[in-house]
Amino acid sequence: MIVHGRERNAILFKSLLLTVAAIILLSSHVVGQLKQFPLPVNGASKSSKTQSTSARSQELQPRKLPFWEDFSATPVGVAGNKKSNYPVDSLWVNNKTIWINNGIGINPPSLNVATFDGLDSAFLPYSNQVLPNGFRDSLVSQPINMGEADVTLAERTSVYLSFFYQWEGNGEAPDATDYLLVEFKNSLQKWEPVMTIFPKASFSRSVFYDTLIKVEGDQFFHDSFQFRFKNYGRLSGPYDTWNVDYIYLNKNRSVTDTDFPDQAISSTLTSLFNKYQSIPYDHFLNSSAIQSPTFDVFNGLNDFTDLTYLTEATFLNYDSGLVTETFISNLGVNDTSAINDDGSGIIFPLEKRTVTMQYVPSASASDQFDPKSDSVWVKLKVKLFTGDTFDPKTSGLANDYDLNYLPIDFRANDTISANYFLNDYYAYDDGVAEYAAGLTQAGNRAAVLFEMLTSEPDTLVGIDIYVPDYGLSSNLTTDFYIYNDKDGLPGDVLYAIPSVSVQRKGLNVFQGIRIGEPFLVTSKFYVGWRAPVGGVLKLGLDYNNDAGDKIYVNTNGSWVNNDDINGSLMIRPVFGSGKIILGVPEEESIVGVFPNPNHGEFNITGDFDKLYIVNSTGQEVPFQLQSNGSSHKVNLQHPASGLYLIKMQQGNKLRSAKIIVK
Repeated sequence: MIVHGRERNAILFKSLLLTVAAIILLSSHVVGQLKQFPLPVNGASKSSKTQSTSARSQELQPRKLPFWEDFSATPVGVAGNKKSNYPVDSLWVNNKTIWINNGIGINPPSLNVATFDGLDSAFLPYSNQVLPNGFRDSLVSQPINMGEADVTLAERTSVYLSFFYQWEGNGEAPDATDYLLVEFKNSLQKWEPVMTIFPKASFSRSVFYDTLIKVEGDQFFHDSFQFRFKNYGRLSGPYDTWNVDYIYLNKNRSVTDTDFPDQAISSTLTSLFNKYQSIPYDHFLNSSAIQSPTFDVFNGLNDFTDLTYLTEATFLNYDSGLVTETFISNLGVNDTSAINDDGSGIIFPLEKRTVTMQYVPSASASDQFDPKSDSVWVKLKVKLFTGDTFDPKTSGLANDYDLNYLPIDFRANDTISANYFLNDYYAYDDGVAEYAAGLTQAGNRAAVLFEMLTSEPDTLVGIDIYVPDYGLSSNLTTDFYIYNDKDGLPGDVLYAIPSVSVQRKGLNVFQGIRIGEPFLVTSKFYVGWRAPVGGVLKLGLDYNNDAGDKIYVNTNGSWVNNDDINGSLMIRPVFGSGKIILGVPEEESIVGVFPNPNHGEFNITGDFDKLYIVNSTGQEVPFQLQSNGSSHKVNLQHPASGLYLIKMQQGNKLRSAKIIVK
């Protein structure tokens, strides 16, 4: 059985910094200017990620059949959750070399996959040498009771292991000599190979293939049976990628048992605001830019079935620190939605289908989007009604439920949720990086196109970037730019922010870079950077929303559209307080600033609502303020020699002054 899906056009590249000679020797890919890099799971460093015996979870007592795992219940991308992105201990021996994710697999049978590559439990290469090959990651089941008390002699001929596998996906393609190995543990506690899967010329990187292995041989029918997956390939990094999903081991099966009474959601929700996951709230109010997200469903049954779903919504409106919550249990009120636009819920045997959400939030509903709010957080949750295990009306077993599957609850993969934000920035990304991407040569440039969803101009005050901590040089600096649009490509530089020091902020935490002199932008503009000398600036890369067509690179003086990576670079333009302004208020000079020059401690005279201090690169700097009426004492928390700009805002009136710190 082959699960067909939509092709993605991007070619993904090697993830470590290799020499040109090594690349030519070892890879058949053409090296592009944007390159993909791996990330440590949970943002862990080498010291915190490496396992120790004492830290391992205690293994459970042997399980009983059936064994079923589709990884959909595994938390993914949850900061601070030590179990995020790892196989669950109740099913798998605590081997943290395996990465559970929802970005590397393309068109999986259900949400989330297990990815095998050449990075160890510290997310470091198994070898520092480029050439060696060997076994890398392994996924090992907990012990399973397969003795005669649980599997009779008559039942032994009906025990099969099935799973889906994918070659490459959004990772790096295995070479012809690489393979995925399946092994069973015999009664002498020795591993025996039972299947070896080599790449084939017919393989498609966007297809999951299924296979079935018979558990054959008396040596495997004992009370501590285990199975495991291992991959063989290059030891020097995240190469030769395999994805595995939907693993099922049980008795009373046959060689033709390749379908399941399961209908699953198999993708994340797409954007609610055109291509964006987040947009400035005032832009939303001026445009009401809501579109219907989509998601994929897969019918694992070799038969026609009928599917419906409903959409829950939660709205949090923020107004000056106060939060108002609205919960809607069904956006369709009393209706559920069919998976087809024509109102039919019919899905064909073994079919994967993209569903367009029928009911979406209402931009005109003040309880959902309060015009007086500063920002709004929206959570959408889709619940698929399948009858694949339980009747949702009676909470009992469905009439067509095969008792051989008990106690498996296939409803585990029937729900998906997504968060969207209306604040003061545009974002293609969902806030969680699966990988990172960076320019390969110092001096090259890249830029991301942003198209405003309002016809009114607005004031751009800065950009936010997510730079993963992993491998980040402590003194890496680079230049950022804002470009206008010229015939569909980045044009003139509207603003430059030179020598920005890239900072370590934590897992999926953005660094704010502020513009010293905010300015108006309208319609189309680009946010970009120059590749630094002495290191690689790696921006977070989100695979769940593909905005690769919005990325442009400049390697020889000319801008061209990206064809190296897909996904969304985690770089965001930020707009003032979110208020649309049609003119720039007149700015006056601050008179009372003394002493000047100083050593980071000075006084300001005058009244203001807000005070900002930025350095010569446009970054806001922290300070302490002591006020006595209209007199204010300012202490920079980390004074460094250089030029600083002080900006005081009172109502619509701006005043500024420059100081020098010795």
